[in-house]
Amino acid sequence: MWHRNTTGIQLKMLTDANRAELEERGFTVIQGVLTEPECDRHIANYRKWLSQFKDGNWPPSKASLISRYNIGNFETTWEIRLKTKSVFAQVWGTEKLLTSVDAIAIGRPPEDGEEEFESPGQHWLHTDQSAKRKGLHAYQGGVYLETTDEDDWTFHLMEGSHKYLGEFYELNPKRAFKGTVNEYYYLRDDDYEWFKNKGCKTVRLPVPKGGMVLWDSRLIHANAKPMRNRRNPGRWRYTIFCCMTPAIWATKDDYIDRKLAFESGSMTTHWPSQGVRFYTSSAPPSFDDDTITFPTELPPIARSEQAKLLWGYTQYDFNDGQPNGPDHAPEIDQQSVFVTKFPGTPPTCQQSSGRLFKRIVFVAAGVSLFTFVVFRYIKHRNN
Repeated sequence: MWHRNTTGIQLKMLTDANRAELEERGFTVIQGVLTEPECDRHIANYRKWLSQFKDGNWPPSKASLISRYNIGNFETTWEIRLKTKSVFAQVWGTEKLLTSVDAIAIGRPPEDGEEEFESPGQHWLHTDQSAKRKGLHAYQGGVYLETTDEDDWTFHLMEGSHKYLGEFYELNPKRAFKGTVNEYYYLRDDDYEWFKNKGCKTVRLPVPKGGMVLWDSRLIHANAKPMRNRRNPGRWRYTIFCCMTPAIWATKDDYIDRKLAFESGSMTTHWPSQGVRFYTSSAPPSFDDDTITFPTELPPIARSEQAKLLWGYTQYDFNDGQPNGPDHAPEIDQQSVFVTKFPGTPPTCQQSSGRLFKRIVFVAAGVSLFTFVVFRYIKHRNN
């Protein structure tokens, strides 16, 4: 599999060294996914959209992650997403892929007073793979539109931690359950020490402009805030996240959900198959007078024939003699699937199973309490 540049000459994107790093370290950096002029053009498009926010207002974000305003379906976001396909095609050995429609990260310089610097001892380290998923299920990716050094907004990880996640869940069934319910797991301090004792050192990863970080979904990772007195004060963060896996892994339910996501112009979590979760990404409630424009329907690039295949709206021909990717889909432990989304739920209600489960428990507890109070009241009156 090769990447085609503007001259028509095909360039290999993923090297043997990249593959070795993915296997041993759980991550790798691929250079030149975008050119510098492409990065600058995309940054300008995001800055133009951000200029709508006045008087210090900013889109809701967490550690620079932005998932509102349907930002995953911006035309610019889709342009970048399509550029990553050649990388994932080389990873999996097939062009027949499904994509996430994920969030992006835009981090302001804390030197301007709008963001916080990194605080010693604090972290957001987590894994996006739950205990129900056994072994390698996906590689996640982040494309960097701006150069990132170790002391900037950067990718924070525990090197080699992907090799020990299964063991960690086996030794900690309660945490495995929590991770399965939420579809991710945040590390506590003692969890961090456990991985550290396994030899997993923490790394703040530098990435060149136009480069792409690729990581095993089992990897312990996070976004890290800029450090005080960094070498390039005032530097922003622009990172676009994407994950693609072989389409042949998708189930019938996955395709149903992905078609609903396409038709409703929704965004998704990072899993392209085997448990698709999607949500309508709208503008949050606001008291501001300014109306923020954002896509309420898919742009033309997201409705192209190539995009429809990546959405799963149009299905690939798996009998055309071309490679379909790995023969066997990753294993999911059905005994660990404690909660699932309700079939037929409208797109606006498609949320992570963890949140849905918590709400069900909360409502059930409320109903039980109300019933108990009414019963005691009736009993008191009868007496």
